[in-house]
Amino acid sequence: MTGGHEATAHVHAALRREASLARLLLDAARLLGETLEPQRVYERFREILADAVRYDGLIVSSYEPSDHSIRCDYAWADGQTLDASTFPPLQLNTEGGMQSQVIRTGRPFLTNDVAGHVAGPGVYYDTDGSGKLRKVPDEGPTDAQAALMIPVKHEGVVVGVVQLMTDHGAYTGDDLDLVEGLVGQMAAAVRNARLHEERARAEAREAAAQAVAAEREEAVRVLAAVGDAVVFVAEDGTIRYRNPAAAELGADDLDWQAIGARIGAPAGTRATLPVDVNGRELWLSFVAVRTTDGVVYAFRDVTQDRELDSAKSDFIATVSHELRTPMTSVLGAAMTLLRDDIDLAPEQRQELLEMIARQAQRLAHVTEEVLLANSLDRGEIHVERAEVDVDRVVRDAVQIQLPGAELQLRAATATADRDRLQQVLLNLLENATKYGGQHVLVTSEDRGDMVRIAVTDDGPGLAPGEQQRVFEKFFRADPQMVHSPPGTGLGLYICKELVERMGGRIGVDSHPGRGATFWFELPR
Repeated sequence: MTGGHEATAHVHAALRREASLARLLLDAARLLGETLEPQRVYERFREILADAVRYDGLIVSSYEPSDHSIRCDYAWADGQTLDASTFPPLQLNTEGGMQSQVIRTGRPFLTNDVAGHVAGPGVYYDTDGSGKLRKVPDEGPTDAQAALMIPVKHEGVVVGVVQLMTDHGAYTGDDLDLVEGLVGQMAAAVRNARLHEERARAEAREAAAQAVAAEREEAVRVLAAVGDAVVFVAEDGTIRYRNPAAAELGADDLDWQAIGARIGAPAGTRATLPVDVNGRELWLSFVAVRTTDGVVYAFRDVTQDRELDSAKSDFIATVSHELRTPMTSVLGAAMTLLRDDIDLAPEQRQELLEMIARQAQRLAHVTEEVLLANSLDRGEIHVERAEVDVDRVVRDAVQIQLPGAELQLRAATATADRDRLQQVLLNLLENATKYGGQHVLVTSEDRGDMVRIAVTDDGPGLAPGEQQRVFEKFFRADPQMVHSPPGTGLGLYICKELVERMGGRIGVDSHPGRGATFWFELPR
């Protein structure tokens, strides 16, 4: 019977591995499909791999069957993205070579003895984070101990190879299966990105041909059908043609001669530039094609993509900062309690235990805010709409968060979610406690068909520019987090999202040095 239990356990373990792999591949397909730039696809592929398989080097190469050449498209080593153009092209080795073997056979390759393989026939290079290439073993031994090589295929034909190398440890068959699945997702995303680039160039060329060969009305109809914004700019910088998408992006207000100079000599040139459009900075991705009479630009707005990358960086920096201090305190206190070489008085032990409790509560609060913000972004938060006694909820929240606050309550009822309303009030009161001064005033009043609740402090206030951004995710007036109190920068963002989901609106009135009033309104 023991053998039967072991077999069942093995089956269950295999099913769990398959389910985990399936989830990873689904997430990878979603993340890799969110970008239409090949280099960004490679970067996201590397980030996904980092959570699944250890490696110290990653190289993505393409294979051209017409001349049997192998060229590096992307390279990363020791924490640095390298310039792929510095890697010399290689010729397919018909007898040896690990990479050539993968191309010849179309099958993946795993070795935990890289040094033994590079001693055989073939040309091998090693590199580090500086990008310096060494021919091995002629110029010294390789640092790599193990390698995984996966073929990149299109319609059954090998078109490239993905190489993973590690200087420590070994790879397994499970690692090979996982990476092989991720490579398939990456290859599909890169093909889509390249097809998109080619489509944009083709549409720009078609638009240019139509602009030269046909009358203006015919050209406008053609350009209007193009999804990306397209303009045809004459040599003097004036716009000869533009499609509706270009008009919506403010093409008429752009300095096209300056844009052309920043892009350079356009011949299918691609560039992403920050451009001022009616006082707002947008990041536009351009493809420029020169014609006999001017230049055709196909472009699209990629501002949200860059903002997403920026938000990701802000998230990592903010959460890392907020977790580091309480985790250090908890660890230090716990290690002190565990020491057997010192005698702690009961009062000292109690203080250390209280410190652990406080910091653990702070960690829990950070985690709850991050999870709630994520649920709001995903639309997973359900908001009830019912009649609520506003003043009673205000009193309860003040009693919990800030019993010393002054109250001036003159509101009746509002349509809201009682728990979410209390959550908004607790966040605003916590914000007033951290950033305000000595006195906090909480008011409520009826305003026609709305009920307004406000929290006023006598703190340093907010500059006009900060008032526009204070409800953004992760925004902090002190971006380096040197002088500002602890916090994730999510509290006011959560307030805004919850208030708007209850059918209301939120804002702030403030003058530097004269405190701030955070208010929100809900329907009666």
